[in-house]
Amino acid sequence: MNAIPDILDNKLSIGSFAKSLSDKVVSQLQMLKSAGFKNIYVANIPPLDKIPLMIMQKQTKEARTIVSAYNQLLLAKTDIWAKASNISNFAMLDMNMFLQTALSKTVTNALGISDTTNSCVGGEILELLTGSSSWTSLLDSEFNIKEAIICSDPQAHFFWDPLHPADRVHRLFGYYVNDVITERIRGNTVTLSEDLLIQLISKNKLNTIPPRPASLS
Repeated sequence: MNAIPDILDNKLSIGSFAKSLSDKVVSQLQMLKSAGFKNIYVANIPPLDKIPLMIMQKQTKEARTIVSAYNQLLLAKTDIWAKASNISNFAMLDMNMFLQTALSKTVTNALGISDTTNSCVGGEILELLTGSSSWTSLLDSEFNIKEAIICSDPQAHFFWDPLHPADRVHRLFGYYVNDVITERIRGNTVTLSEDLLIQLISKNKLNTIPPRPASLS
């Protein structure tokens, strides 16, 4: 993510970014194997063209190109690595497809989410700053503001801030990943679908406000 502003500001090519990051991932996979790990999962990049920052900056097309180039290269390289390394349990967690599926109307309705384009935190401030010609200066301005404006209905937002999904989406992804890993250990596969996510939402009551952690006295 840190290199994406350089791509959008034409300081780094998409090909260089995809190669460099995918090479780093494969190197880290090898480190995990050398340390004795036998069950390894890797997540790809989510659809950045869906996040509020890219939408307001009108850079969704560029974001799709970046994500597609990296995810395709990552899949090819990790597949080669896994076969050569003889890892007993290796899989790609498709965060990209998960987020696209979670953004569907049926899933967001089940989550109690009505806003999938605007962020709860900082959205108003970011909109005022979209005239900035520099992607990096825009981000600096957004995250250096001491008191971000918070929406009045955070549970209705898919995105918490201009970059990150809100808590209900994070919790849904966690339960989905748990199902994927649990079923793979049993020798089964989990097919991502709207129906599956709706089942997880219902089963784990993800359309309600989560209990706060117990305070320490």
